[in-house]
Amino acid sequence: MAKRLTGADIVVRNDAELMTTMVDDELIGMSVEQGSCYGLNGVGTRIWALLAEPRSVDSLCAELAEEYDVGPAECRRDVLAYLEAMRSEGLVAEPTR
Repeated sequence: MAKRLTGADIVVRNDAELMTTMVDDELIGMSVEQGSCYGLNGVGTRIWALLAEPRSVDSLCAELAEEYDVGPAECRRDVLAYLEAMRSEGLVAEPTR
């Protein structure tokens, strides 16, 4: 089992096998390989866009806290939980070194 993510960890989206489209400002993704379909709400879609390039969880949280009306602690908690869920589905990963 992978270690839990922390603020210092670097993550990037893993979309090599994912077909995506936008519907009403929300991202819909389908993995033919896994037979899974994903729908990301507005905030999830924004996180997906920000993870086009590798970045730290702390950097991601700082940007989201500025863009949305959310405190830093709540943002970090929610983003870490979201990223862990996305990582378990193979949608985000730590870049290989």
